[in-house]
Amino acid sequence: MLTNLEWLNKGEAFPPASEVDRLRTYSENKLIFEGEHHEVYREQLKRIERVVGNFGEVINFGVIFNFQKLMTLKIADMLWGDPPDIQSEDQDAIEWINYWSNLDNIGYECAIDVSRYGTGLFYIRPENGHGVIDLTQPEYWYPIVDPDNVKIVTNHVIAWQYEVNVRNETSKYLKVIIHNKGSYETRLYECDSVIGNLLESEITETGLNDFAIVPVHNVMTSDRTYGMDDYKDIDSIVSEIMVRVGQISKILDKHASPSMQGPASVLEMGTNGEYQIKAGNYFTIEDGDKEVSYLTWNGQLEANFKQLEKLTNMLYTISEMGSALVGDLTTSSGNVASGSALRRLMVSPLAKVNRIKMRFDYALKKAIDLCSQYGGVKSLADKEISITWRDGLPSDPVEDAEIIKTRIESGTMSVRRALIQFDGMSEEDADEEIAIMMEESRMSSPVQILESTDTFEEVDDDAG
Repeated sequence: MLTNLEWLNKGEAFPPASEVDRLRTYSENKLIFEGEHHEVYREQLKRIERVVGNFGEVINFGVIFNFQKLMTLKIADMLWGDPPDIQSEDQDAIEWINYWSNLDNIGYECAIDVSRYGTGLFYIRPENGHGVIDLTQPEYWYPIVDPDNVKIVTNHVIAWQYEVNVRNETSKYLKVIIHNKGSYETRLYECDSVIGNLLESEITETGLNDFAIVPVHNVMTSDRTYGMDDYKDIDSIVSEIMVRVGQISKILDKHASPSMQGPASVLEMGTNGEYQIKAGNYFTIEDGDKEVSYLTWNGQLEANFKQLEKLTNMLYTISEMGSALVGDLTTSSGNVASGSALRRLMVSPLAKVNRIKMRFDYALKKAIDLCSQYGGVKSLADKEISITWRDGLPSDPVEDAEIIKTRIESGTMSVRRALIQFDGMSEEDADEEIAIMMEESRMSSPVQILESTDTFEEVDDDAG
């Protein structure tokens, strides 16, 4: 961890030694997410080549099993696939910030970073006279923490290297942005493998009452500055599954074209000087000769498939994703689980996502607050912001209707609340819908219609 800015002094290595392991993990997890497993699992995949002699001519690649990407996308789907409902005393400000920032997509991308890196970073910046909630890349992030408490961040540093080519001469530079509360400093250094001369330095006031960088962490502990990613715990299981499937594939491919066996009488000398099988001819079998037949082979692969099954079940358990979330419902004999049954199957995935929701809830409220301080809308600094998160799972209309009916008849829920909670209506729309329902109910009652008709007739008689 970094406790001061001395690592930016001239002659210091970049990136700093304390951050190398973290950045390597980010790089590897990015490759895994993008399907480049062979770059990360080199040693594991070499086992496929050593499985049974030299099978390199049969198959030269491993089977890519990108469970990590699937897991990350499912987590993002459950967080942002059905976007959260954000409410405030000034709802117009919320809607404008959502529009300017494309907040649903930004939140989805941040959830991907939280899963694969352990930390996602909201970045609040000005644009055309108003604030915007954006993202910055965790691999450029270097938090400076209080040496007495690693949970207290004193500066957020964003730093990255780039090259400039002029007349076939390449120069390397380091761009650094040091965020403080209410301001940030931009620096430009010469930098190859070590930091060189400081070329530029400029301080910009933001007017914000906090940092413009708002981290969203995955699992945290009291002695950590960064969140824990979702990939590390399952890397060994995924790599073993890939190796096992690759080994089975090689063996099956090797024996996909069986050889023949039989007496020497089935062979004849070809024009190329090599023996050939007299296919299609009649073969005479002498006493003691074997019949012409294909060689068969029993690979005894049942144990391999059992191991695959156990590895897959272990993967579902340790990743907390379960089989239902990734579409594995083979044990249900093709039956589609009901809404309540599906939620029972997904207790672990829902608990996992709820942990991340707690982190997102605080960070998103803070990002919206800071964004409003840049102008363009009324500041939300003193306004309460509430967020209603959804789980992204499909609802069961029949089950929902039964729940609503039971709750309303038992007096534990009003019709108004049911319309808001289950149909997603606003309070105004719910009131309007209730008024329409009452009018339709009144008009559908024969007694009320008759009374209304008698009233009209009496009025007509009086008029006459």
